Amino acid sequence: MNTLLKNMKGLPMEIIKYKKANTNEYIITTSKGDYKLYDDIIIKANLLLKKEISNKELEKIIEENKQLEAYYIALKALNRRLKCEKELRDLLKKKEYSKDSIDYAIKRLEKDGYLKHDVYISSYIHDMLSLNVVGESKILNDLINLGFPKEEINPYLEKIDQDIYNTKIANYITKKLKANKKSIKEFKQKTYQELILKGFNKEDILTYLDTIKVKDDEEQIEKLIAKLKIKYLKKYDLNTTKNKIKVYLYQKGYENIDIDKYI
Repeated sequence: MNTLLKNMKGLPMEIIKYKKANTNEYIITTSKGDYKLYDDIIIKANLLLKKEISNKELEKIIEENKQLEAYYIALKALNRRLKCEKELRDLLKKKEYSKDSIDYAIKRLEKDGYLKHDVYISSYIHDMLSLNVVGESKILNDLINLGFPKEEINPYLEKIDQDIYNTKIANYITKKLKANKKSIKEFKQKTYQELILKGFNKEDILTYLDTIKVKDDEEQIEKLIAKLKIKYLKKYDLNTTKNKIKVYLYQKGYENIDIDKYI
């Protein structure tokens, strides 16, 4: 929108003509410049019946127009994707609307029924569980960060079948295990931390990790030891080399490896 407050000093402005701009906006040509206003504002201020407008009246009209503009921007964002109050406030703040304009937009959206907490929370949980590998605590924290109180969120989370979380954990572990090239101990430690960060319950994660009984691949161990042997024998004798290999393997999660079997 044009800078509406320029050329506003002095005598009242003469309203010369109106021109259609967008679907619900008109450009008003005055003796001191053009101003783009929403039709709602034009009707509310009875501008169609006036030939002149004072500076003070124009200031008020411009402010109300800015508030309405913030409302339409927020409504357009909602039509693209469901958003909560915090997301809309952040959007309008980023577009540099005043606090009064943002407050007006939010209050009107609430009045018009566009900001229903139950709809947003249930939709958010559904989308997170459908599209992501996430657990309950991450969903809870995300919604809290979006401005919803814990007491309002919990009833929706309590309705979720625990099998949904269990299936996600099991599938994640199975997929990671197929591509695993680390020791089983190291794999379990890393996978545990990853699932914790994704918001799953500690006990649920351990239940599935404890079922992994796969032995470390002997061919993989043999290749690793051969590589380490070449590295360490350049600097140390055989006994020192064996000890250093044992320490390295232990740090990487390999346990009870018979070094002499490979050297």
